[in-house]
Amino acid sequence: MKVIAPPSVARFIVLALSFAPLLRGQPVHSEEEGSTCLSGHLLGIYSSLIGTVSFPQFDVGSIKRKLVGGAVNVDDTDNKSDDAIATIFYSNSPTNRNPIITMAGDKLSAVEAIAVKDGKVLATGRLWYLKWLTWGKSVSQDIGSGVILPGFVEPHLHILLSAFVKGYLLDISPLRAPSFAAAMEKLRSELPNVKPDEWLVAHGYDPSRLSWQALLMEVIDREVSSTVPILVLDASGHLAYANSKAFALANVTEHTPDPEGGEYARGPDGKLTGVLVEAGAINHFATVAKTANTSRQDKIKEGFAKVFAQWLAKGVTTVLDAGLGISSVNELDIIANLTEVSPIRIRGAVADYKPGDAKSMLGTDPMPPGGFKKKNLTVRTVKLFSDGSTQGFTAAVKHDYLLKHFPAYFHNRTRGVLVWPDAPQSRGYNVTLRDEIYTWMNKGYQIMVHSNGDRASDMVLDAYASIFAQYPHLHPKVSGITHRIEHFTVTERAQVRRARELGLAVSHTMGHVHFWGDIFRDDVLGSDRAERIDPVADGAADGLVYSFNSDSPVTDVDPLLWVRTAITRRVYGSGDILGRRQRVGLEEALRGVTSYPAKQILLEAEVGKLEAGKNADFVVVSEDVRVFDWDSRQPGELRVLQTWVGGVKRFDATTE
Repeated sequence: MKVIAPPSVARFIVLALSFAPLLRGQPVHSEEEGSTCLSGHLLGIYSSLIGTVSFPQFDVGSIKRKLVGGAVNVDDTDNKSDDAIATIFYSNSPTNRNPIITMAGDKLSAVEAIAVKDGKVLATGRLWYLKWLTWGKSVSQDIGSGVILPGFVEPHLHILLSAFVKGYLLDISPLRAPSFAAAMEKLRSELPNVKPDEWLVAHGYDPSRLSWQALLMEVIDREVSSTVPILVLDASGHLAYANSKAFALANVTEHTPDPEGGEYARGPDGKLTGVLVEAGAINHFATVAKTANTSRQDKIKEGFAKVFAQWLAKGVTTVLDAGLGISSVNELDIIANLTEVSPIRIRGAVADYKPGDAKSMLGTDPMPPGGFKKKNLTVRTVKLFSDGSTQGFTAAVKHDYLLKHFPAYFHNRTRGVLVWPDAPQSRGYNVTLRDEIYTWMNKGYQIMVHSNGDRASDMVLDAYASIFAQYPHLHPKVSGITHRIEHFTVTERAQVRRARELGLAVSHTMGHVHFWGDIFRDDVLGSDRAERIDPVADGAADGLVYSFNSDSPVTDVDPLLWVRTAITRRVYGSGDILGRRQRVGLEEALRGVTSYPAKQILLEAEVGKLEAGKNADFVVVSEDVRVFDWDSRQPGELRVLQTWVGGVKRFDATTE
């Protein structure tokens, strides 16, 4: 496998990472499991683990050594379509006569060939026509039995946190460790790599996927170690688990009072259980671990290389970072620096987790023409939150969660939590969500609002409707800006229609269905509500613009898996179909990873379709998606062979 770095790569300037340990209300789940949006809550915990990280400048050679696969062509001499001449891609196979799916008109529009020049699509159509058009100034590439699709657009992930998870933490999420025994073995196998006085820090433990096996202090002591300090972050982001050595080094005893915003869980006998509840408790342990593990911070640099390589290998050519500046302007600077070396196009959304957060980065002026810019990073979007996570029991829903595994530490909040005072029984700020949305919308920014539960979505839809009614010039039909609802997980049919009527777009985290479908049905929502999560078919029927996202590091970036999930609604493990009526066809599914997310990130004029004048961002896949048996074939059987960004081949699975 070959991953190709950008041409003439500038050095990373200084990468500084500093997150304040803020307690937030939205939990997060492991990077391979079903999800919520990444929250400031978990980001604060990560902040306590890594503190302020400053990477020295490092050159192309460093990037080359870090990139997964190790093979980097810095100049891209052999991997770009020559700017002086056009490159025509086609298939010489008699059974593959129209192998280029352009998604023109948001449809499975297929053509015989595509011509690329100067990083752009020159033309598409019949092979003879493209050869005539470029007569004497073109070369041809036969893709054989492969098929070309537009480069996949990932509309919602978190670059910095993805790099941190990939580079710094031990991953024991259920796909990496599918049983309790496997999780314990993974922890034990890491012990030899822990230096004296360091902590073993892991993430992704998920009791709901492991028969609800609690990871208590005595269990870690017995199964892993009682002499090496161990801290394990739960997939929910609301819990962590520590062994006796960690408690001793953190100076927490049975007589230690609970910290503000957290709890050291105790059993009926008053003894510590080893479970840390909420960020107030987790951050204390994470801070001690950070001090001991300063020598490991350089591994985050490896994480950047890993995630870019992995995303290219999945066919991703454009991403939107959906949470810049969680608590520090530095994150905006980091991602801006990354745009100068990234082989993937990056756009950003600034996080407004609480009133004032976005203002500290974007200022108070109207959005500059074309967006707020730093280096090659453009920000045209502000992101807000309305509730928490569904499987974390904090998404604001209209009817009670199932109670058999409902966390006792949530007490009687059996319908989740709203974080703005727009609705009864909400908590948090003295500014309404409606007013905060209006503040940024009126400055010219696109708005995206995290909303998992149906009760939260009512509040979000009401806020949008109120603003559009009072200020008609802000309606998407007038302003031309499509505003968004993120996740839109637990929904009612009428909410889908209302979103469409308001001109909104929605982005579904399809890992909810694939990884967590059984859990939602059996342990969280019950069958009726679970069948309707992420209602793609309803959206397609109503003409709603929808997309599929990973929310990485909540789940791994994998657009073809989300296409399969939308088509089949198959749940990982059981193979059950969750929401048979919400299945869609290939055309509708491909929209969710190409043309529709391009519209959502306001780049439809540049990416998402293979049309003349747009960027030559495309993917070559191993088989014809139009005849591929999505239901009976396994994820991964349809492979990404090549990924091209701006006419440059950035990933090649065929090159050793």
